[in-house]
Amino acid sequence: MPPTAPRAEAWPGLTSPHLSPLLPPAPPRPSAAPARAPPASRRPRRRQRPPPRRAWRHWAAAGAAGSCSLPRRGARSLNMAAAVARGGGASGCPTVPLANGRCIPVLGLGTSHQGGYSHDAVVHALRKCGIRHIDTAKRYGCESLLQKAIEESDVKREDLWITTKLWHSDYGYENTKKACLESCERLGVEYLDLYLIHWPDTHVPGKSNREVRAETWGAMEELYEKGLCRSIGVSNFLISHLEQLKEDCVITPHVNQVEYHPFQRPQELVDYCRSRNIVFEGYCPLAKGEALAHPSITQLAKKYGRTPAQICIRWSIQNGIVTIPKSTKAERIQENCKVFDFTLAEDDVDVLNGMHDGRHVSWDPSLIV
Repeated sequence: MPPTAPRAEAWPGLTSPHLSPLLPPAPPRPSAAPARAPPASRRPRRRQRPPPRRAWRHWAAAGAAGSCSLPRRGARSLNMAAAVARGGGASGCPTVPLANGRCIPVLGLGTSHQGGYSHDAVVHALRKCGIRHIDTAKRYGCESLLQKAIEESDVKREDLWITTKLWHSDYGYENTKKACLESCERLGVEYLDLYLIHWPDTHVPGKSNREVRAETWGAMEELYEKGLCRSIGVSNFLISHLEQLKEDCVITPHVNQVEYHPFQRPQELVDYCRSRNIVFEGYCPLAKGEALAHPSITQLAKKYGRTPAQICIRWSIQNGIVTIPKSTKAERIQENCKVFDFTLAEDDVDVLNGMHDGRHVSWDPSLIV
């Protein structure tokens, strides 16, 4: 069931030198506002901020550097060469508008646990490749390491887009708020650009997944309202999970981050997210290397004079997906950024679209209720 605890309380014991100025007691909600009802019943929905005028159907097929621009809904081609700094790289990377009017860079750098982090590679990405979008998570164990890399890069905080994620061990109303503050502290930032619920399974004895997700999302909404999180979203959520959340929440997730590569192209989920103005973000665009040796991809790489990795990343971006490849090697990150000075022909996009076979190289959320 959704949370019943009041959500307009101060957060005692959760202040820090970075965060205390941002944590005044939340203003009380209007007394006339309806209480959260059980998921089975519909309740009046508070009106959200209107989406930006440039929704999917209005996005230009080509964008100037720094502007919110991606293809029209259903468009196959995306010519973003004008958005690329001389010599390639992600400087001037096109951005995608979220429902709240903020813009997320279409290309980012992913991190992970188990050897998925390199200090030198992150510094190189920020200094030399123009990367401004960094994706991490508490589970990866590298938030504190990222603070050091960001400081060494000398890139201004306001120029960065930092995403981190809430792990299931911290789900629940109070735990979520505490975990967000702790992530900010480890990252050395006063706010997050995007905070995601990492996984739909909650592992809380005695409570259903739906009940815990609703309770957790209530805290996410409060973090957003306070400005500690500039945007909020989910990761690995399928249509069934999003439909439940729609009934239980006030604010629609701004982003859904899901596995996306030529072998795993969940188009029904992509279309659903777009219909609700949820930006779809894809991880594992290279299928953890499995896509790089596929004959169709290597053939396209030869045709365009590119690498298989560049073909996969370019395909993902042309399909309108915010894409976050991951690497610990500076030269690979440099390579992954050089994807804005060429365009895949529509027939070649069709070839890659047709490679979907449903395989997962990461987690499969389809068994989570």
